[in-house]
Amino acid sequence: MRYKQSKHKKFLFQLLASVIVFALLVGSFVVIVDPLQFYRKATFYTPKYSWQERYQNPGLARSYTYDTIVLGSSMTENFLPSEVGEKLGGSVLKLSIEGSTAKEQYLTAKVAFGTGQVKQVLWGLDYFAFRGNHVTDQGDFPYYLYDNNVLNDYKYIFNESNIKSAILALKDSKERAATHPSLEKLYNWDSSVTYGSKLVIKNWESARNNETAYGNNEDPLESVEQSFDDNVLQLVKDHPETTFYFYYPPYSVLRQQVWYMTNPERYENQLEMKRYMYEQLSKYDNVSIYEFQTDKEITYNLDNYKDLSHHSGAINSLIVDEISKGMHQVTADNLEEEIHNLKRQAENVVVNKEAGTVYSLDLKINGEEQSFGFIPPSSDDTLMAPVKKFAELLGASFDYDQSTKKITMRKGDYTAILTEGSDEAEVNGQTVKLAASVGKIDGTMAAPLESVPALFGGTVQIGELSNYMRSVDITMSE
Repeated sequence: MRYKQSKHKKFLFQLLASVIVFALLVGSFVVIVDPLQFYRKATFYTPKYSWQERYQNPGLARSYTYDTIVLGSSMTENFLPSEVGEKLGGSVLKLSIEGSTAKEQYLTAKVAFGTGQVKQVLWGLDYFAFRGNHVTDQGDFPYYLYDNNVLNDYKYIFNESNIKSAILALKDSKERAATHPSLEKLYNWDSSVTYGSKLVIKNWESARNNETAYGNNEDPLESVEQSFDDNVLQLVKDHPETTFYFYYPPYSVLRQQVWYMTNPERYENQLEMKRYMYEQLSKYDNVSIYEFQTDKEITYNLDNYKDLSHHSGAINSLIVDEISKGMHQVTADNLEEEIHNLKRQAENVVVNKEAGTVYSLDLKINGEEQSFGFIPPSSDDTLMAPVKKFAELLGASFDYDQSTKKITMRKGDYTAILTEGSDEAEVNGQTVKLAASVGKIDGTMAAPLESVPALFGGTVQIGELSNYMRSVDITMSE
């Protein structure tokens, strides 16, 4: 009996020893190959870079030589490090993370700053990155790659994915050497996507419906400010020796319009954050901020985009070039003007679906700036405006009879009746010709903008299109 127990113990001991030896061999293999270059830069094989940015970036930040880093979301992925280095001066490492929060960008920056190399930072600031002080909900975030605690390195060393990556790194090393892989195009998706106005407009039509509830759980402004303080401002305070170039990525004007239309209150928070960030950052001599969201030459040319937000690499090139020249810089003198211009651009966007073009109205009623919020897309030169919102802006009552398809609006001594599908209106019993027929466009009842004010004794002056803007001045008698 004792012999059997002894034999059993010996077997367990041998099994345990074998497991430990195997683990040591596997662990040593991962440490030596180091597929994410977490401990050192690859030397005896051609590195195989991972496009999983949250996993790859810490190793790059620790192991490579540089003095300038690029931070931000996918909006910054198409920067070319060599180009940034040429324009800003320096050796550049791009540490972008798709869909990242400010917290993730902060953790990445901390790793880079920990090397003592960082002299410059180019940082794209997205409002939606400041969604509280947390990381994105994309599985377990690899915190163990971002700290200096060697005790949790086992999560890297004994990670099944890293074991496979280490094997592939050695296996394909010679083949990769022939293609000379580099960090220049890592994370860069510019050549793999299609750009064009038709794609953007299709995306816009979908987003207008799909994003209606997007802001229901929006973080309060105080929380957004705190995230900025913790994840951006603190780095600036801690590193007065480093030059920070912050910029606001130029989303298309249709992206701004959807944000404004689906949740005007949230949109005001986005504008308010521009004030807050400037007030905080302008206190520091090593910081400059650049506003590209009001650059109509970029944001109104939908052929620059693959969707509502993401622009081509050519725009990234333009951004760094103009930053290097000091263009688009936000100052105390132009801050409010830039905020006002951005809001005005978003409030009254006109989309011509057939031509794939967009512009904005500078709408004023009796000299006061007003907003339709959403203007039904057009296919010709006739401006169609949302009737119900128009009545509200003019101070007229609105009633729609579903059975007769008639719209009745009253203001003062005027009663106007419009009929869906007709280009004639009845005003106090008299027939009036309209510039176009009343009808539903993309689910919105619309009437020709130039005709509606006259139904109540008003006048309209519509200016020529200039620099993607068109003035509309409506005068109404009291």
